[in-house]
Amino acid sequence: MIEKFDLLTLLHLDGIGCKTIINFYEEAKHRKLINLEFNDYIYILEEHFNKKYPKKEIEKSKLKAEKILESCYLNKIEIMSFLDKNYPKRFKNIKKDKPVLLYIKGNKKIMEKGFNLAVVGSRKSSDKGLKLAYNYSKKAADNGFNIISGLALGCDTAGHKGSLDSFESSENMGKTLAVLPSGINNIYPYENKNMALEIIDKEGCLLSEKSPNEQPNKYDFISRDRLQAALSEWLLIVESRIDGGTAYTAEYGIKYRKKLMCVGINIENKGMELNKKLIEKKEGVPIESLNDLMDLLTKERDEHNEISHQ
Repeated sequence: MIEKFDLLTLLHLDGIGCKTIINFYEEAKHRKLINLEFNDYIYILEEHFNKKYPKKEIEKSKLKAEKILESCYLNKIEIMSFLDKNYPKRFKNIKKDKPVLLYIKGNKKIMEKGFNLAVVGSRKSSDKGLKLAYNYSKKAADNGFNIISGLALGCDTAGHKGSLDSFESSENMGKTLAVLPSGINNIYPYENKNMALEIIDKEGCLLSEKSPNEQPNKYDFISRDRLQAALSEWLLIVESRIDGGTAYTAEYGIKYRKKLMCVGINIENKGMELNKKLIEKKEGVPIESLNDLMDLLTKERDEHNEISHQ
């Protein structure tokens, strides 16, 4: 059985990424080769790519893997693989898009239990948008819904803040989870470092695919968007342009058959183009008040609980 150390080593070899590992594992599983060891994977990958991984390169990757595991241990960061029994079902459900490794600090129950609402929007949101993101998140958290966002400036920050200001140490109160584009020891953006600490202090969670000390690359922001969508039952689009990063979260939400709601106030205004498009295409339900938000969330949660108890 391949271990976390082996997965880390593979991921640091040239040309091997998450999708490669997932695809090869699924193929091996299909062929009932489920007990493959690390060297078996190396052999198969060399055969597939028609290249040789020198022993020196493998040893270098193993050294990097050891340092990452040590950093996780020293900083109390849990590392979870897609092969672990407690790997979240919400990620299993996105199949080949699922992360190979997760780095987690804080309340990991948010990934598996509870009813999650992703609150997302522009980094350069209007004052009105920031106020709505805060108010909607606080109201949802007050009523036991967890808030998922990406710790970015703008709407993400306002969403996390709404949940944090709602905090009570109770299983019935909503908490917040931040999906990072960077490693947990290298909070991005730096301006939200204190908020990240507050999230942990208030029984929330920090989650990343990146090893603890890594900086974000351009594509990591899009990868982060898919995890936000996967973790949530509903996605709330507060305010976004068509070409904003929020559009990726919406696309993943639609791909994963999640339910989208969009702030429907002033959708003719500049900066609300994505909201308008999603509402007009009937891909997003318009939300114009706190009552609209809570009616939809409460109805969905009641139906979910009813099905779960059948």
